[in-house]
Amino acid sequence: MQQLFTPQTLADYLGLSVQTVYNRLSRSDDLPLAISIGRLPRWRPQDVEAWLAKKADKVQTQVVAPVLLECHKRRRGRPTKHEQIVARGRYEGS
Repeated sequence: MQQLFTPQTLADYLGLSVQTVYNRLSRSDDLPLAISIGRLPRWRPQDVEAWLAKKADKVQTQVVAPVLLECHKRRRGRPTKHEQIVARGRYEGS
């Protein structure tokens, strides 16, 4: 039988702090599926590897979109007159 990851082991493996692992676990945030043994969380190594592979696939598919939208980042504050006209759909040039 293989060893299960403890929060410390998982933190070392992912390059996170132990507190970050506990914070993400308590918020049901982005972490691999944990197994509870009593009150202690543990992770199977194959679940962690599958989670990392899924994250890598997601990152590879999202690389193109931010590059295309880089020139259209929304600015803070009031929109310019041109942005207001485009938002209303009255301008055909954009």
